[in-house]
Amino acid sequence: MKPTRKLLPLLLAAFAAVAITAGLWTLSRPDPAVVFRDSLEHLEQGNQAAVLEGIKTLEAHAGFESHVALLRGGYQLRRGHPGDAMRSFDELEPVGELRKPALELTGECLFLLDQLPLAAAQFQELLKDNPRSADAHRWLGQIFYNLGAFDTAVSHLQELIKLEPDNYLAHALIGHMAFDFEDFAVAVENYRKALSLKRPDAIPARVHQEVLRNLARSLIGQNNYPEALQVLDTAEPDHALVLALKADCHRGLGNAETARKLLNQALASDPNQRVAVLLQVDMAVDRKQTAAVVTPLQRILEIDPHDTACRYQLAQAWQRLGKPEKYKREMERHERSRKLKQELTQKNLQANSAPENAEVRDRLAEICDSLGKRELANMWRQAAAACRRLPQPQSQTLPRPTPASR
Repeated sequence: MKPTRKLLPLLLAAFAAVAITAGLWTLSRPDPAVVFRDSLEHLEQGNQAAVLEGIKTLEAHAGFESHVALLRGGYQLRRGHPGDAMRSFDELEPVGELRKPALELTGECLFLLDQLPLAAAQFQELLKDNPRSADAHRWLGQIFYNLGAFDTAVSHLQELIKLEPDNYLAHALIGHMAFDFEDFAVAVENYRKALSLKRPDAIPARVHQEVLRNLARSLIGQNNYPEALQVLDTAEPDHALVLALKADCHRGLGNAETARKLLNQALASDPNQRVAVLLQVDMAVDRKQTAAVVTPLQRILEIDPHDTACRYQLAQAWQRLGKPEKYKREMERHERSRKLKQELTQKNLQANSAPENAEVRDRLAEICDSLGKRELANMWRQAAAACRRLPQPQSQTLPRPTPASR
């Protein structure tokens, strides 16, 4: 049956409406590539609801399974579940536009899981794609610093500084490493640069105060007392270490009375502050008041029996007081501690140049246990475990702790 002339315009209008509606529906469908890029931005900004919405949208598009796995893993990572995140990352193929975010997020995830050499491998892959990646150098500097591979950490931090000259934390970390190894010239240079920059809001005030104190200690190590005092005048005024360092500066400048007054303030604030106690001993020796140094030294040695500087000072005090047996006993203890610390330094250097050597790190953990450095011992054990998780030997220097001077 043919449509009548009256029905024909109505049917044509209906078909047109359907066609227009279908076209509008097609136009309104989101572009999955755009959805993915927007979701990555939301992930970086911490907008988790928008990330979930993006995942839901992409799940309806064939060929975007890896994109969904990446976003789902990133969502879990931002929620503080790196283990769940890794299971998602294992499902994706990091190629094309997925490669960069996959390497970055997987590296961060492995870092949080204490799989530091594997985390380093992700960011090293990023550097192959882009040697000027500030983020890759930033992560590698932190990873190698945590792993105790200080030479490699410094090289990455120096590359980061080339890309970001105003990076406060990079300069501060280089300063800390140099200070630990008593390379005071390098420490002063980097601490001064850090302090000349605006401290980012993410850097706690206590970190800034530590930079000030360590800069002053580095300047004292160079016998530059006037500049050390200038720095200390900008530090937390009532801090026991700040007061002790000021006293040390005034003693070095020949201002004995001012030094004594500041030292008394430091000891009143914290009678076990090590720098203050050692300065108290030195000043008592200056005045030939040997008996006065025994009690404060014994107090420090109760806290740290392997403090070789205090142990040696106590032995010398017993010798001056005519107590040869006590002198001999303290020197024997001093020698045992000195040998342990000497081996600690040697193994530290060996670990720095042998990134895959778990056995060296095991021995470092044992030495730290013997020295009562429980936290450092645990760090070295974690580093040894990380080395054993390596799929193959790495060519770069890899794992954390600090030198024997700590």
